Amino acid sequence: MNEPDNILIVDDNPNNLQVLSSILLDKGFKVRPALSGELALRAIDVNAPDLILLDVRMPGMDGYETCRRLKADNKKKDIPVIFISALSDIEDKLSAFQAGAVDYITKPFQAEEVLARVHTQMDLARARKALTATNAQLLALMDQLVQSEKLKSLGSLAAGVAHELNTPVGNAMLTADA
Repeated sequence: MNEPDNILIVDDNPNNLQVLSSILLDKGFKVRPALSGELALRAIDVNAPDLILLDVRMPGMDGYETCRRLKADNKKKDIPVIFISALSDIEDKLSAFQAGAVDYITKPFQAEEVLARVHTQMDLARARKALTATNAQLLALMDQLVQSEKLKSLGSLAAGVAHELNTPVGNAMLTADA
């Protein structure tokens, strides 16, 4: 059986962490909470999640900066981030997407919406991983095919050279026998 999807929830409000955790745990997700951007980045270093739900307004490092730092790291840049925030202005949403978010949910959130967006991002992440694996297999097969064609060409070249050498040698032997 597959491991459950691992979701990191980052919010400075323990009540939000509890509600989101409850929604996701009930659907079989593995959930880890973090109360700040700094703690989230440390948690990601230890065990990278499959998805991050990230609040915008937090003391210290806000969600935008947390997301920018995450996306600046080549090993972590592909982890999808969904912002969950009470900020609902278009500028706030655009800032989230510019920081690297894949989605944005406004508070107060509905469990059905959170689950729909989480499932969508998890499906996309699985599809990306499958595509990456398939691409790697295709590249390996292409390398094998190129090597096979090189060997085939080398064999043809060797046969041609052998024929070219054998013809004068055969003629010389026939002449010597005569």
